[in-house]
Amino acid sequence: MTDMVIEKPTTIIKVATEKLTPQLIIGILIVIAGFVLIPNIIGLGFMLIIFYFVNSSIEVVRIYPKYSEIKLAIIRPRWLILDASVESAEVDGKNLLLKINEEDKQLTRKIPLNALSAADSESVIKYYQSQAKHNTKK
Repeated sequence: MTDMVIEKPTTIIKVATEKLTPQLIIGILIVIAGFVLIPNIIGLGFMLIIFYFVNSSIEVVRIYPKYSEIKLAIIRPRWLILDASVESAEVDGKNLLLKINEEDKQLTRKIPLNALSAADSESVIKYYQSQAKHNTKK
């Protein structure tokens, strides 16, 4: 037996469904057009529909008590960001720029906010800005 404890995230933020709905609608329309007009495009329509369901299941941000994880796409690895390593969090257009200190070197992580709902993106911005403010007080 092991004494390993699996932490559960306190907050999970997924891709906003209203951002993905056009992809599903276009996929359905392409499948219908494929059956009626051009059979060669049916595969493209099914691919868009499959991507809709895959993208809607991605947990973009997971927030734990001492760290957070960010996953921007299904084929990209998760970024583990310790709360103590966040130096600054700035909004640049539609992106959140995180400056983190990882193994004594400064990295900049760019998190696109356009896939999140307005409320979710605001909560992510506030979370990382509060972590940066907390770390600069130390």
